[in-house]
Amino acid sequence: MTTPTPNLSHPKYRPDIDGLRAVAVLSVVAFHAFPTWMKGGFIGVDVFFVISGFLISTIIFENLDRGTFSFSEFYARRIKRIFPALILVLTACLIFGWFSLLPEELNQLGKHVVAGAGFVSNLVLWSESGYFDNSAETKPLLHLWSLGIEEQFYIFWPFLIWAVWKRQLNIFLVTFSLLIGSFILNIWLIHTNPIATFYSPLTRFWELLCGSLLALYSLRKAKSGIINSYFFTAKDNLSSQFESKLFNQLVSPSVISFVGLALLIVGFYLINKDSWFPGYWALMPVLGAAMIILAGSEAWFNRKILSNKIFVWFGLISFPLYLWHWPLLSFGRIINFDTPSLRYRTVAVLLSVLLAWLTMKFVERPLRFSSHNSSLKVFGLSISLIALAFLGVIFFSSNFQDSHSFDELSVKRKGEHAIGSSLSWYQGKDDWLFLWNNNDNTVAKLKLALKPSELNLNEVKESFFKVAEAGNRFGIKTFLILGPNKSSIYPEYLPDGLVPSDKKYISFFLDELRDIPGLAVYDPTNDLIKAKDTEGILYWKTDTHWNKKGAYLAFAGFTGLLNLQPPDVNFKQGATRGGDLIGISKLKNFPLNPQDNWDVVWHERPIWTEIDIPNEQETTFGVATLVTNDKPLYNQYVWVVGDSFSEILRQYFNATFHKVRYIGHWGNKMESLPDEINKAERKPDLIVIVRVERSF
Repeated sequence: MTTPTPNLSHPKYRPDIDGLRAVAVLSVVAFHAFPTWMKGGFIGVDVFFVISGFLISTIIFENLDRGTFSFSEFYARRIKRIFPALILVLTACLIFGWFSLLPEELNQLGKHVVAGAGFVSNLVLWSESGYFDNSAETKPLLHLWSLGIEEQFYIFWPFLIWAVWKRQLNIFLVTFSLLIGSFILNIWLIHTNPIATFYSPLTRFWELLCGSLLALYSLRKAKSGIINSYFFTAKDNLSSQFESKLFNQLVSPSVISFVGLALLIVGFYLINKDSWFPGYWALMPVLGAAMIILAGSEAWFNRKILSNKIFVWFGLISFPLYLWHWPLLSFGRIINFDTPSLRYRTVAVLLSVLLAWLTMKFVERPLRFSSHNSSLKVFGLSISLIALAFLGVIFFSSNFQDSHSFDELSVKRKGEHAIGSSLSWYQGKDDWLFLWNNNDNTVAKLKLALKPSELNLNEVKESFFKVAEAGNRFGIKTFLILGPNKSSIYPEYLPDGLVPSDKKYISFFLDELRDIPGLAVYDPTNDLIKAKDTEGILYWKTDTHWNKKGAYLAFAGFTGLLNLQPPDVNFKQGATRGGDLIGISKLKNFPLNPQDNWDVVWHERPIWTEIDIPNEQETTFGVATLVTNDKPLYNQYVWVVGDSFSEILRQYFNATFHKVRYIGHWGNKMESLPDEINKAERKPDLIVIVRVERSF
């Protein structure tokens, strides 16, 4: 490549940027440790993106201009900057995980170590998002998703800019075009695929590219040769004097900085985990950070506040602090089976600050800034990270069932609901498998070891009330069909010692929901318990859901409340079926029972057509669809908002009604459903919400 001189030059040090790093990292730490105090603190990551784009692009542009750019030195510096602290934290997580995690947790930690070492954590987490994915709080390396975005940018961006520079193309137009393309993709996908939009580098690169544009602007003001020659046209250069007057006389740097600060503060206050983020919301932290950087080091806020020694110190330890704080909080969440106490979280934050300072002083600085044996350091760091990745593969692929049960863990956990060696499933009598407490606190709810808070009850009631109220305005009846937990129908197959409470957790919610005008609630639990002695097995023994016969009996109970008849069907014994709990447990050669699987035999097989509904959000269970049956039992138009328990009901809905619109998952649609009812040109005759018991 181009290497006329041996060393890359670095931009002039700006203490205010380290101060801005402090704002970014402290907001993220505050959000993770004290989420009710700093609901929008996670936007600090977006501030980091802008800073990274600015600094990295400044280095690349300046050194291309001077003819001193070297790919080998650029990536060697990135290795010395990123690898030392990352290797230390990954190693610490593996060691502590060995003594505190259950088998499937160790497997997942190993996978995340590999992803972190390969800087693809964002892609792995994206692929993991699903119905039975464990809580984000129990993934100690969850926070490495942002490092993956940055490193993917560092791999792509230098080569692209070097190629553009070699061909003497307009770098401003290339940068701006990529920025706009990435931002448009972010806006386009945020409502239909929010998880992909959050984790994908393609929908995040615009944030780093905003920093790149800032770097271009800064170099333009400095009138660098490459900027004048390749980045802008001559006409553009003539306007620089006007811009200088505009930003120094009409709009002072201090005003720009304060506007940027205001955007960050408003973002911290308004944005929360339920916002469609990034989307348009990300403009607040991105533009806020960009304006603070643009204002320069002499702006009052930058000079007096951000350049303060305390802010600068936190900025200097920001990277190791970011790496350390989340594993400490996450392992606390895992060991406590719940959100750790305020005292624990406070101590964890203070400990992460101490570890970050020690990491910077004794690990980062000696390896990063000492020129002694630089090539050997880069080689050693690279080999160490590769070795960690191989160790992660071993953790991921090994079977720890015999060595890491609850009773055998060195770090004891508060396991009042602990069963066996898994967080996701447990085995009952007669080869029945059940979901464990990791999924919506299922076991704790079964034992009534916890009760719903007033806040939780009110939130659920309010969401259903708004839907029923919107329906009432147009004469639309709203139904809730509850999908009972398997343990509610077959408690006799639970392990010895696991005794369900006489009062059910779900009853707190159903008592509230039955008071809502216009909402009819159908809980098929009692009907299914009565039917199981005569109708055969109604739930798959190795699955979390009702089978086709169980679903039909629930549907028949629902249509009975409407004074309607269900489709005329019979059932015959089907082939053996594995089920989702086989996949979750990874059990091999587990005995399957053909008596728990039924095939539907239609008296007169219905025919329907199904089309995707465009511009609707895709959920775990696919895209929204509209089903039309030209020979239905009843000429009604029904909306269904459901979850996995609605999937088996679909064939019965399709056979019964003329049109059925499957809107999506209730978790994604309950908030927007009242507005959709108001705006719909054709109103439904009936709205049905199918929701599994454990989700309340």
